[in-house]
Amino acid sequence: MDNKNRRWILKGMAGSCIAQPALTAWADTEAVPKQHPIEAFARRPLMERIALSPNGERLAAIINNGSTSTLITRAFTGGPVQSVLSTENLEFNFKWIRWVNNDRLVLSLRFPSQRMINVVQSIPTMETRLMAVNADGSNLINLVKAKIGSNALRWAANQDRVIDWLPEDGKHILMHLPNSERSYTRVIFKINVDTGERVFYSGGRPEAVGWITDRQHRARVAMCMDELGEYSIWVCNTDGSNWRVLRQYAPGANHDLSVLGFGLDPEQLYVLATHKGLSAVHTLDLRDPKYPLTLKLGDEGYDLDGSLIYDARGEAVGINTTREGDSSVYFWDAKYKEWQKALDEALPNRFNQIGSVSGNGLRYVLRSSKTGLPATWYLGEEGDNPSIKQLAQMYPELNPSKLAVKQPISYKARDGLLIKGYLTHPLGAQKGKPLPLVLFPHGGPISDDGPEFDEWVSFMADRGYAVLQVNFRGSTGQGRAFMEAGLRRWGLEMQDDLTDAVAEFVKRGIADPDRVAIVGASYGGYAALMGAIKTPKLFKGAFAFAPVTDLLELTEEDGQDSSKETMRRQLGHYRDDAERLRATSPRFHADKIQVPIYLIHGTHDRQAMYRHSVWMAEALKAAGKPHEFVTLENGDHQLSHYPYRLRLFGDLEKFLAKTIGPGRITS
Repeated sequence: MDNKNRRWILKGMAGSCIAQPALTAWADTEAVPKQHPIEAFARRPLMERIALSPNGERLAAIINNGSTSTLITRAFTGGPVQSVLSTENLEFNFKWIRWVNNDRLVLSLRFPSQRMINVVQSIPTMETRLMAVNADGSNLINLVKAKIGSNALRWAANQDRVIDWLPEDGKHILMHLPNSERSYTRVIFKINVDTGERVFYSGGRPEAVGWITDRQHRARVAMCMDELGEYSIWVCNTDGSNWRVLRQYAPGANHDLSVLGFGLDPEQLYVLATHKGLSAVHTLDLRDPKYPLTLKLGDEGYDLDGSLIYDARGEAVGINTTREGDSSVYFWDAKYKEWQKALDEALPNRFNQIGSVSGNGLRYVLRSSKTGLPATWYLGEEGDNPSIKQLAQMYPELNPSKLAVKQPISYKARDGLLIKGYLTHPLGAQKGKPLPLVLFPHGGPISDDGPEFDEWVSFMADRGYAVLQVNFRGSTGQGRAFMEAGLRRWGLEMQDDLTDAVAEFVKRGIADPDRVAIVGASYGGYAALMGAIKTPKLFKGAFAFAPVTDLLELTEEDGQDSSKETMRRQLGHYRDDAERLRATSPRFHADKIQVPIYLIHGTHDRQAMYRHSVWMAEALKAAGKPHEFVTLENGDHQLSHYPYRLRLFGDLEKFLAKTIGPGRITS
């Protein structure tokens, strides 16, 4: 089918194939919507990580039902559902799934653990295992056998790094693993997905921490790190000869280039590099010893990152970014751009993201959403009888017509820096009347808030609160200079940006200055505590999930050298910067807090260690400050266990009502 016909067929389908009962059930409207039940927000998305088999005959997905998440398979056209593997999201949870052939899946499982680093000392870790299983649930195996020895921490914690799926093979994958139990040297192995047997495939660079193969499955790019933390990118010829340095960076230095992969041309490398201050896709010519860069695709308003999208031939046609919402997929291939345009006409005024596609390109998964509202999954089919049919709503208990939506905002910080973000205004509020406001800083902090649905934000707005999300300096998406403006500025200018946001929206008449709370998770939890410390009269309460509270300890917590170096780049050195780190650590300033504090943290959190909340609770108790501390036994950083999510949302509702009163002022 040519692109023009495809476009008009899809456009004609918009009124007939898409109007499903589930989409039209919410017809009634009211000035002040009835609140949704807490459970509707606390539940994990009904369906996640949908993947099509290469022939498009089957799909696999994660189904969340209460506290249970289940890997299922079923025919593309419908029929019985096969349960493959389930978890309560305490012992382990699903990280990702992928078909390796039409009958077998490879999946990554993530779980908390402890790992010995010497004969007497162990450290907490978050580990992954790579499993393979048939579509009917049979022959479940661990693809990487357990290892012991001096290199255990260096590699065994993460065993899901597939560097090439060998799609034409269907029986093997390529992985980067150590070549012996007691060696730091890592090589590439070819692993049988039915048995786990492996054979040596390629060596090349023994100091490599990552590899990229070309579309002919040759190891061509090695990302290396030496014992001092120096990072380098090496490339070689197609025959494996002439290894040379493409880029080299001193420890802690800024990286001006990152590798995405190859297209069909083995001498053309796709990379991310800076264009007009923002990260953009370029091609790099390996034939030219000067390695010239040619701009392929950029977004004038946002940094690009993510992974390449390939067509059935193996050619790179676009990039699937890590940002959700209006700019999550970009194509440079004309055929795919036309396809995207057709889908946007079939589902107008929505963000439509093509996901998994069958090998022949005729069947696909589509994720479609509106700004700030839950997404819906569709299954699409091209060919003689094209169709787009709804598969599932991610949050079916939520009424889209009765949910508040995000509005983009911007303001100037005290030093003149332009800060962007989103304001979610509760439905049914009296116009012109200041509202109770929740400032909700994002985690990371090297991340950002976008237009996508956020269950925390939607829940608080549903309860009648205006919710302000701020992409403070240090956030991603707005160029390297903006991100680097936040390095080593935790609790300082980064915090001032949040303070200035509240002041601005009080000035605009949106926020009631006497009814402002700050809520956050991870770095956002840290910012919530620092807000209560640094501006004790601005907020009436601070609610923190999984915060970090001691920056001195954070720079020295056990971990791999690369992660320590990353943390020191963000925060500084525990000796050289001790005074600043202590001054911006909530643990040491509990005496300055004048409002109620709520802490909640999982004991199996491996990103922000549980002990940070223990320290904070002890400091608050010693200072005689009002606080509550909730421990989630075996809980993780992602709040994966449904009962814990339900507890958090319930406590959040009570906390906001107690500290800033009931939401929305109605007419």
